[in-house]
Amino acid sequence: MPTERSKATDGGTDTEAVTKTALFRLGRLVYGGILTMMAVDGLRNVEERAQYAEAKNVPAPELATVSSHWVLLFGGIGITLWRFPALAASAVVTFFLTVTPEMHDFWTIDDSERKQQQMTHFLKNMALLGTALLLLGLAEHED
Repeated sequence: MPTERSKATDGGTDTEAVTKTALFRLGRLVYGGILTMMAVDGLRNVEERAQYAEAKNVPAPELATVSSHWVLLFGGIGITLWRFPALAASAVVTFFLTVTPEMHDFWTIDDSERKQQQMTHFLKNMALLGTALLLLGLAEHED
């Protein structure tokens, strides 16, 4: 009788077994919780975020701010609860792919301190995007 470990080494995967582990659940709660907090913060500070978006020449900055943070909120809650996980992870991927290069375009900044701040935000968002892609991969292969 093959073990879970031997299934994985034989080329097979048991995604459901992975998503049921305590470590996966804890990681999911931490990651989804952070995304949810980011979304709520953005929705609580729409005016400030919309002003920043306007400064970055984003069309309809208030609508873009509100809608993007609702997308992130849906993704964060969905990942936290692992409900509609592929859709939730896709929402997070969409958020980071659209928002990050527009809002954290460090390569266009001359001031070294501001450039470093934006590069840090850009890299943080890319790490969050990478995690969402991993979760999307797991969700798509879950039984």
